[in-house]
Amino acid sequence: MPVVSAVFAPCFSAASKTILAVNLVGFTITAVTQTHKITDLCGVGAFAAGALSSRLASSASVGALSLSSPSILATSLVAVWSARLSGYLFRRVCVVGEDKRLRQFFPEDENEPMFTGPSKFPINLAGFWSIQATWAAVVGAPAYLLAAVPSAALTMPTTIAFGIAAAGLVLETVADYQKSKWYAQKNRKGYCETGVWKMSRHPNYVGEVMFWSGMAAAALSPLMAANAPAWSLGICLASPMLTYTLVRHVSGVPMLEDSLTKKFNGDADFQQYLRDVPIFWPTPASIQRALV
Repeated sequence: MPVVSAVFAPCFSAASKTILAVNLVGFTITAVTQTHKITDLCGVGAFAAGALSSRLASSASVGALSLSSPSILATSLVAVWSARLSGYLFRRVCVVGEDKRLRQFFPEDENEPMFTGPSKFPINLAGFWSIQATWAAVVGAPAYLLAAVPSAALTMPTTIAFGIAAAGLVLETVADYQKSKWYAQKNRKGYCETGVWKMSRHPNYVGEVMFWSGMAAAALSPLMAANAPAWSLGICLASPMLTYTLVRHVSGVPMLEDSLTKKFNGDADFQQYLRDVPIFWPTPASIQRALV
């Protein structure tokens, strides 16, 4: 296994460098044009680029392209997740016009001085893109590292883990589709409460956490069997933990919940909605309500 173990660092390094390059190009275009419409396109799209580059790095190190089922499944799932989500978010920002959360990184007007103005443009913008690149490198690590195991077998536990990831991908896709249909309605109410949105107030984020939890679980067994270094196992475990922390406690759920509360705090129907629909993890009662 020493030959295989030596491949982990090149695979992760190749993915990280590719992700950095994609985000650097995105930052440059964003800073020059002062529009953030390609932010998610580059940030999420970098996952697919990283997965592909890690497989190419593995091929160069071991002399053949990894054809193991876990590696192929991991790369394929990440590519589908990346292409689907980046395309969806890019289309959404084009329709809506802007992401208000990113407005703070740009000058308020043409008279605001660079570096020293309220937005600290482009310093804070560069910091945001750096964080986004780090996010893609860490969260996508299970797929990047699996590329270093060319002879991994598709065991039952690994198959189940990939099934969880696939279920998460389906849930996230369905949630985004139903939210888009709801948003297109002219007489829509202030919050989505149809389909999977009946079982969680943020089912798209639940799906994302499921996806990366499944990916990490699928990678652990092959990595451990290949005597993967401790740092690679640590990064693999950090993937779902970072995903959950970000969407549940930082940039996802808290911002959306705060916005909804400010809009409908005195609304009786909204208070009933808060009691019936859990904020994140679905409950048996909410799942049953969604299926009825």
